[in-house]
Amino acid sequence: MPEGLADARILIADDDPLCRRLVAGVLRAQKFTNIEFAEGGLSAMEQVRRFRPDLLLLDMQMPDMSGLDVCRQIRAQPDFADAPILVQTATVDRKKMGELFAAGASDFLSKPINPSELIARVVVHLERWNSLRALRDYRERISREVEAARRMQVELLPDPITLQWAARTADLRIASYNRPSSELGGDLWGMLPISNGAFGIFLADFTGHGINAALNTFRLHALIHEYKALHHDPGALLSMLNERLVRLLRIGQFATFMYVVVDHRAGVLKSASAGAPPALLVQGMKGRARLCDSSGFPLGVERGVRYRTSRRKFPLGSLLLLFSDGLSEFPDADGKRIGDDGLLATLDTCGPALTPQEVIDRLCAAAGMTEGSPLPDDTTIVCIDRRAGHRPNDGLRDRATTQPVASSSCGGR
Repeated sequence: MPEGLADARILIADDDPLCRRLVAGVLRAQKFTNIEFAEGGLSAMEQVRRFRPDLLLLDMQMPDMSGLDVCRQIRAQPDFADAPILVQTATVDRKKMGELFAAGASDFLSKPINPSELIARVVVHLERWNSLRALRDYRERISREVEAARRMQVELLPDPITLQWAARTADLRIASYNRPSSELGGDLWGMLPISNGAFGIFLADFTGHGINAALNTFRLHALIHEYKALHHDPGALLSMLNERLVRLLRIGQFATFMYVVVDHRAGVLKSASAGAPPALLVQGMKGRARLCDSSGFPLGVERGVRYRTSRRKFPLGSLLLLFSDGLSEFPDADGKRIGDDGLLATLDTCGPALTPQEVIDRLCAAAGMTEGSPLPDDTTIVCIDRRAGHRPNDGLRDRATTQPVASSSCGGR
């Protein structure tokens, strides 16, 4: 007797008392002890609900309800959709066998019962049932853990209060879009309050997807907040993060990273890039969208890299867009990608009357990315807007928004 099977709950459903005793005797001789009986189809259904058997030995022919009907009704119950049902029948007919398996039977035993065959089939199906339940329990546990990790990852994103503070203090508007390509992703963005109303915005994109990439985002988030004294200096922050990640990440793992300090009082952006897609910048109401130079090794590749801080003007009427390559490289229905040039052209059509969220929605639409589109890569977009279309008396909902849930065009979390 294989370990763990002796306590299996076995229900014998047969209207013939002699057959019930015979089958039970064979099972008890093999140390099966948890056996109950049903005298017909209706009784079998009641016993299934009460006894919740691990295996059902079911006679094909019973006066009140046929074995086929019992099979169908049991399989209609989610808890017993996969439980083993062994049908005993004196008729071995191909058509009948087809109907039997179509009704949900797992296997059949020919009458008169052969004890060796009975035990062999019972053991095989109980082992399969135990393995199936163990696999199902494992998948449910993993699913719960992945969902918990997903919630934790969402909580790493800037909360509405932080965004409202930045928007009010700097007299600007902020919107974001963050959507992983699977349950967990390797994209992360955040906001870092500095001083005098200045703040930093970072956007990271780790290689890969899923659990490994997500764990790396947690590592990076902790490191960024560990070096608070460097938040005002993009180049120094990236240099330090790189040194730490080189020691932490496995070979082949790395992150592209963009960090921008927004100083609204001076009307200046300070930024540094570690191989990230170039930010899009519109300087002033009459400015056209252009790419900000983006260079540098991705974080975690090579020790000793020193990253350079660039300065750019960011006067009233300006707009800054950060994005991961999930946007520029998203393939539309025809397999085409919008690329940087397409994003620039689309951004030039986004007048100051559009809110930052409407700008993001228009860029997603131009790329062919809809709410139901499967994403081949994690995608993050952050839009910071100082344009004259902003009205100082707008409510908080218009002054600072984040999109952790589906937006009108793109969707996502």
